[in-house]
Amino acid sequence: MPYPALFEQPLTLLSIAVVLSLLLPAGTVQGWQLRGLALLGTRLNGEHYSARYLRAAGAALLLCLLLPLLAAYWALATLAPWPALLEPLLLWCCLDLGRLSRALPRCLAQIETQRPLARLTLAPLCLRQTDPLSPLGLHKAVAEVALLRLAGDFALLCWYLAGGIYAALPFALLRGLVQAWPVKLSHWRAFGATPSLLYRAMAWLPLQLLALTLLIYPGSVRAAKAWPQGRLWPYPAAGRLLAVAAAGIDVGLGGPRRYTDATDYYPKLGSRNYINETGARALLRRLLMALLFWWTLAWAAILAPLLHG
Repeated sequence: MPYPALFEQPLTLLSIAVVLSLLLPAGTVQGWQLRGLALLGTRLNGEHYSARYLRAAGAALLLCLLLPLLAAYWALATLAPWPALLEPLLLWCCLDLGRLSRALPRCLAQIETQRPLARLTLAPLCLRQTDPLSPLGLHKAVAEVALLRLAGDFALLCWYLAGGIYAALPFALLRGLVQAWPVKLSHWRAFGATPSLLYRAMAWLPLQLLALTLLIYPGSVRAAKAWPQGRLWPYPAAGRLLAVAAAGIDVGLGGPRRYTDATDYYPKLGSRNYINETGARALLRRLLMALLFWWTLAWAAILAPLLHG
């Protein structure tokens, strides 16, 4: 492979998007995206409609968004003088890594001394109500947000490497719809059912790979024993990831949470020990090392033939 061609590799473009996200998080752009998707959904998601109609309406709106999105990208890529630059820019718009790398450590540092500020820092990153959260609840929420959001980034990048931008864009749209039309809220349960189902199907394999990667750390025996706990979670692939990550550092995740004024009771995963700031930071380090492992492995697969050629 010639060296100039290396800069056209999907992995190179992916790396550019990751660096852009770390240097300039796309939180504002993502906020606009989610508000726009939620507004579109609200126009069709009426409480007086039947669940069957709402499921069909949600699926139809998904198609009405996906097809123009792909067509618009094709037109831009055809007309743009540097079409390869569009791909890292689109990935940058969809990655949570940058804003999480800033918000979550800041939230952890605020929990003990500035708890109201920690709740405000965490609120835009999760669906649950943060006002009633205790220090334990805040540490759990930070750990779960980090695991599930970064796992979503990992899945997006896996689809990009596997199928290019035309595979990554549908996944990115589904991910946005899952956040804008959350089935955890009864109001969106029927309308967001189809995007949620498709997102879970596309994210299943990347989440399994990430959970398996977390088994290589110390505590792997505990983590392996916690693997079956994932079946208890509403989305088993995410449940396995949470269970393995929590058991690996010998803490517990899951449990009660509030998305509305009512309390929802979720299964407890991992061990019975309470998570604290040290445990949350250890979990974040493990997760980042797991992501770095796959990134390094991908670069090794690209560079090895080049160096030995």
